Amino acid sequence: MKSIITIFGILIFSISFAQSNVEIETIKDVETIKLLNQIELLKEFKTENISIRIYQIGNETGSAGFNNGEITHNVYFAVSEFDEQPNQSLFQIKNLYAVEIVKIESKNSECSLIELTYTENKNKIKLRLELTISELKKASW
Repeated sequence: MKSIITIFGILIFSISFAQSNVEIETIKDVETIKLLNQIELLKEFKTENISIRIYQIGNETGSAGFNNGEITHNVYFAVSEFDEQPNQSLFQIKNLYAVEIVKIESKNSECSLIELTYTENKNKIKLRLELTISELKKASW
């Protein structure tokens, strides 16, 4: 019983000692601050072999062309293999307004199909994409 209490005491001491090494830093880089405050994860999806994260980042006020200051977004498709040293890719579509991810599905373990909508001149446009680790392209399905 005494040895259990001793081990328990050592564990508590070790945990509290390890936590005292936490360093907090204020980030001053304006671009990093702006990026991380504007980024929005739209969707995350995984297949057997790849992970997909779709982000959007807002452009300047008024970029959508309306007087009310609405903005367009650049949409980023981050793709990564599951591996210790994975292949990774990043693709971008610029200046889309009112983006919505409708669906994502696996075509196979290496390829995913993404359907999204965006608004252009008050019309909803449907965009279908095929995404692999090495390519993002328009698709029909």
